Amino acid sequence: MKHLLLFICCLVSVSYSFGQNADVSGQVLAVDKSPVVGATVQVKGTTRGTTSDVNGKFSIGASQQDSLVISFIGYVTQHVKAVAGRELTITLAEQNNDLNEFVVVGYGTQKKLTVTGAISSVGTKELTQSPVANLSNALAGRLPGLTTLQNSGEPGYDGAQLWIRGMATFSGSQNPLILVDGVERSFGSIDANEVASVTILKDASSTAVYGVRGANGVVLVTTRRGVDGKSSISVTMQHGIQAPTRLPEYLDSYDALSLYRTALINDNKNATLYTDDYLNKFRDRSKPSYEYLYPNVNWLKEMIKPSSTMSQANINISGGNSTVKHFVSLSYLRQNGLYNHANEISEYDIQARSNRYNFRSNIDLNINRFLDMELNLGSIVRDNNFPALGAGEIFGNLQAMQPWLYPVTNPDGSISGLDSKAYNPFGRMTQLGYQRNFENTLQATTGFTLKLPFITEGLSVKGRLSFDAYSYRNVSRTKNMWTYQYSLADENETDLSKGTYRRIMEGTNTLGYGVNANSNRRTWMEFYLNYDRTFGKQHNVTGMLLYNQQSFFDAIATGGANAIAGLPFKYNGFVGRATYAYKSTYFGEVNFGYNGSENFPAGRRYDFFPSASASWILSNESFFKSGLPFVSLMKFRGSVGAVGNDKIGQRRFLYQSTWSQSVGGYTFGRDYNGVAYPGAAEDLLGATNVTWEKALKYNFGVDAGFFNDELTFSGDIFYERRKNILAQPGTIPATTGITSLPYLNLGEVENKGFELEAQLRKRLGANGSFFVKGNISYARNKIIQMDEPSYADRPYAKRTGRSINEQLSHIALGYFQNQEDINNSPSQAQFGNIIPGDIKYQDMNGDNVINDLDRAYNGKVTLPTTMGGFSFGYNNRFFDFSVLLQGAFGGSVWLTGDVVWPFSGDVGVMADVKDNYWTPENPDAKYPRLSSANNVNNNRTSTHWLVSRDYVRLKNVELGFTLPKTISAKVGLKNVRLFVNAINLVTWDKIKVFDPEIPDNSRNYPQQRVFNSGLTIGL
Repeated sequence: MKHLLLFICCLVSVSYSFGQNADVSGQVLAVDKSPVVGATVQVKGTTRGTTSDVNGKFSIGASQQDSLVISFIGYVTQHVKAVAGRELTITLAEQNNDLNEFVVVGYGTQKKLTVTGAISSVGTKELTQSPVANLSNALAGRLPGLTTLQNSGEPGYDGAQLWIRGMATFSGSQNPLILVDGVERSFGSIDANEVASVTILKDASSTAVYGVRGANGVVLVTTRRGVDGKSSISVTMQHGIQAPTRLPEYLDSYDALSLYRTALINDNKNATLYTDDYLNKFRDRSKPSYEYLYPNVNWLKEMIKPSSTMSQANINISGGNSTVKHFVSLSYLRQNGLYNHANEISEYDIQARSNRYNFRSNIDLNINRFLDMELNLGSIVRDNNFPALGAGEIFGNLQAMQPWLYPVTNPDGSISGLDSKAYNPFGRMTQLGYQRNFENTLQATTGFTLKLPFITEGLSVKGRLSFDAYSYRNVSRTKNMWTYQYSLADENETDLSKGTYRRIMEGTNTLGYGVNANSNRRTWMEFYLNYDRTFGKQHNVTGMLLYNQQSFFDAIATGGANAIAGLPFKYNGFVGRATYAYKSTYFGEVNFGYNGSENFPAGRRYDFFPSASASWILSNESFFKSGLPFVSLMKFRGSVGAVGNDKIGQRRFLYQSTWSQSVGGYTFGRDYNGVAYPGAAEDLLGATNVTWEKALKYNFGVDAGFFNDELTFSGDIFYERRKNILAQPGTIPATTGITSLPYLNLGEVENKGFELEAQLRKRLGANGSFFVKGNISYARNKIIQMDEPSYADRPYAKRTGRSINEQLSHIALGYFQNQEDINNSPSQAQFGNIIPGDIKYQDMNGDNVINDLDRAYNGKVTLPTTMGGFSFGYNNRFFDFSVLLQGAFGGSVWLTGDVVWPFSGDVGVMADVKDNYWTPENPDAKYPRLSSANNVNNNRTSTHWLVSRDYVRLKNVELGFTLPKTISAKVGLKNVRLFVNAINLVTWDKIKVFDPEIPDNSRNYPQQRVFNSGLTIGL
């Protein structure tokens, strides 16, 4: 018995000694022998884990039987045996193969290697390199297939318009569907530090799952989530100076009036007032009175500051373990405007200013080995301030105002004015009040994923519920202004107080109060059934079946002419996907969306939108590997499918006719106040057989990699046929008495093009690497069919066969050079008295008379057909540097209106006109001969004023310096990075006068050039 007890005690002792945990220590290094800070070290199969310190060192309790798993973002995960008593050295190799990364697709993610569709993506690093207030402006030039156009730089309203693969419809919405974390949301106000990736889905294979809403492509924005490892805190603070990329310049009073004198002489009008002595007074400032009696005001320089500031700050926390992962971000942005004299008003603030506060929290919970949950919360609060007038009106006033008309203010500080033009731009901007606009967006999503291996391996279900609420409250404080005309009997008088004032305008100086407030809300629900299983080592099968529905109640739109008050917008439907992979070489995928739209009548609300795609990785074939070992990837992709589009502006229930009150028609009695009861008239006609647009899309792509993917290439060609385009008939004459025609499925458009992308990435020694990357995309559309008159006698006026946004105008043939040229040309007499220097137009119908029947489609389109981007950069342990050039080609813009045409009204003259207008000595000038008033002949919509907006920009430059970790660790920091970056530094274009992305009316708050510096600290 004694021996048995001794044996048991020894056994327990040995067992305890063998099973207890000892301290295992080591160091995690990169290939260049630098320490990897924050690497996760975990005992395999347990929840025990730690992270490496600033020297890459760690210590963890583990037994001799355990394995350690060492991982870090961007590096290949290592598995090593735990060895007590000896320090381990683990070297992590950088992940070099992007094909093992997961990319976001519709309703899920896929390995990049397995993707069969056409998608492009950009990540956090590239997005944060651009110092922009609106995230959409960070995408230009980075994603092949994406067309961007930014018309304005106004704080709070500076987002870019987006198109995916150009335009394919001439009616209704042409913009892509935008989803943030799978829910339909706008994304411009999201802070770039919150975003993991922005992905665009381009072909039918990737967009068919969105069915009736996927025809224009889809933008997927995915926010960041927590990762395994000790919580890390990142703080970024940056401050920038922003200035207009370009403002038009206008002549001073002397030069402008000198040209006006020439214009009067051209028009055979009296120009005797404009003597040299008179004109010189507008330059002479030797007498105090001249500033007020002979003004010379550069209104843009007077009212617009040369620069303003923009500041941003972000703090985010990320981390987690096997049970919970978290990402929390808080951001602040302040963007100031360019308006001058704002500080001179004590009553209120007129400066354009946008304050934005962002909060986001993404939590992932691992409840047990079968159940995961997510909880995502986001909030965006905006506080914007503006003058009472909109930016377009303000800049229109400043650009169109003559410099000689009146001074900014009178000698006593009152607002100057004249009977002919009482509205002083200074007064209009500063004296009419202000507006304060508040916006609040709340976003919440919760969901679960339940694995069902007890039913069959690879089976799971998933559910998500989202609620978004948006509200705004716009406070308007407006008043009138008083203006006075100042007169001085003797212009030589030095005492300006002896002058007299005559009141031109009067009003109340009391600020009024107005509030415009409303809200909208969206609920979104999804339920998935997923299957993902590998059979043996060669066959992988996945499947998804999903039901989703959304309800959007837009209180802002209810009560409008085209809205049915109180009824929410609704969508629902089913989505399916099945994929098969064989030997990681052959891939096939089918997708479908079966969904509907409220816009269409019963029986025509739902449809089936299928797609099929396949890919072949030729480089995985054994014969290919042995024959061409330097080719690391050769992949061919193809897809075909159908997608829909149901958007026609804000019109709802297209199958229903609407009624409105009759104006000027029969009345039905009067009420007790004597007010007549109006009759009713049919307003918008409905069509009972209307349905959505349907796009049939084809895509073929090639992905290639060489020399272990140091050099990569991707190319796609695509073709789309859009049918059933919704439009109003164009062949029903007004003589039928039908004044409001229904929308019918009348149009057909084809759209085709290509996209190319290439990248070279190479290491330079142990510590450095560089990259060179470029992309180009081209898309061109053509109208195949639309309901329009035959134009048998004027085929040049027919839209069919032309691009969607091709422009209709007179065709300019240059200038009339002499009277003989005028006499021998078709008559343009209906446009006024034609003299040499006027624009000559082409006689399209051959009747020897120029009129509106000679307007023709001119072959020029407004939207660029070609977009490109070229970037390069270098980085090592301490320095990083990157440059992005971006370009757009094939688009045009109208430079028309009083801000361009000299003396077309009470307007100034662009500096570009001086020495650049037609004279007999300058027959090929940029501008026609000068006219003293609006010239009906010259100031017409013609190709003369349609200018190419082709440009290349030095879009983005960034230079960063990371402190050595040995230095940052001394102050308790993981890393410290200082950086400077800039956007829109230099623009090469043909317009020269305005920014090439201006709107057609040339009246806009200018796009901004930003110089920015910042600091990122890791804790």
